[in-house]
Amino acid sequence: MTVPDHTELQPDHTSPPDVPQDHLGASPIVYGAAVFAQLYNPIKAHWPAEACKRAIDLGINTFDTSPYYGNSEHVLGKAFQAISATHPRSTYYISTKVGRYGPKRNEFNYSKEKVRESVEESMRRLHTDYLDIVYAHDVEFVSVDNAVEAVGELFRLKAEGKIKYVGISELIPVLHERIGQKLDILMTYCHYNLHNTLLQDYIVHFKDLGIQTIWNASPVSMGLLRSFTGAPEWHPAPPRLRAAVQDCISIVQGQAPGKDLAEVAVKFAMKWRGCEGLVLGMSNAEEVELNAAWWAECESALSSASSSPLLPGSPSLGLDLESVEQAVRKRLQDFEKMEWASPPIDDC
Repeated sequence: MTVPDHTELQPDHTSPPDVPQDHLGASPIVYGAAVFAQLYNPIKAHWPAEACKRAIDLGINTFDTSPYYGNSEHVLGKAFQAISATHPRSTYYISTKVGRYGPKRNEFNYSKEKVRESVEESMRRLHTDYLDIVYAHDVEFVSVDNAVEAVGELFRLKAEGKIKYVGISELIPVLHERIGQKLDILMTYCHYNLHNTLLQDYIVHFKDLGIQTIWNASPVSMGLLRSFTGAPEWHPAPPRLRAAVQDCISIVQGQAPGKDLAEVAVKFAMKWRGCEGLVLGMSNAEEVELNAAWWAECESALSSASSSPLLPGSPSLGLDLESVEQAVRKRLQDFEKMEWASPPIDDC
């Protein structure tokens, strides 16, 4: 991530600053609020408000959700309400989505009427009269005409001031041509992590298309790359990859007892500066603090490396888990660039 001064993670303070409104000053860590729907692990009722407050205090000023993520919007909206006296709407950005509302094909709807209705409903759930970012969600599973209709309506809502930035994940050249406007932002998930670095191959292409902001989501590959909490049952990873991940967990335990494979995975993504945001799910305030500390450690290591050039062929940044990361990457090399989509279950 290339991070301007105003988006660097800040230390704790009692009065969080307002986020810039004349441009998107999103923090390099984006809070992935899908976790609040308990998709990856149980969430206690008091965690979301505490975690959101702590995140804003530490400079994590952007929150990503979707109506597709169960009750995530409801929970996030209640959390924002709970902290509104000290952390008003002006201190954070909200990112959400339209078009996909469930796992089945009949739960996709990209009509302009549904897009407008969905944006209004998201604003009600999130207790706001505008949304900073709205993505057309998973448009690769519908026709180009459907995608054009949805994105066109998002741009109309942008012109009305209800949305500030319009984003998407696929079909970018076609949409640019058909709509006559360039998308503001792109988010892709599970495309830069320990077993898949495909995003690195495409980032220049996206930039050439005029997209200025790109987010890399899910460095732990949707809960797969972690030691102490198993991957969710619905995870699409094939058995061979799951077995390899278990070997990686053993590697971490053997070389760095007590450490979590998730730390190796998150730091691996944090060290890559190819995009502008890293979307991380964090269940509670403790995880917020942990991820902020990992970011600071990676920042420090990268800064030291830039002032003291590495020897040719040496990837080390001096992090305590560098050798563990190399061993894990070697175990996962047979799965390099393995990806998966999230098609309607009717198609699976």
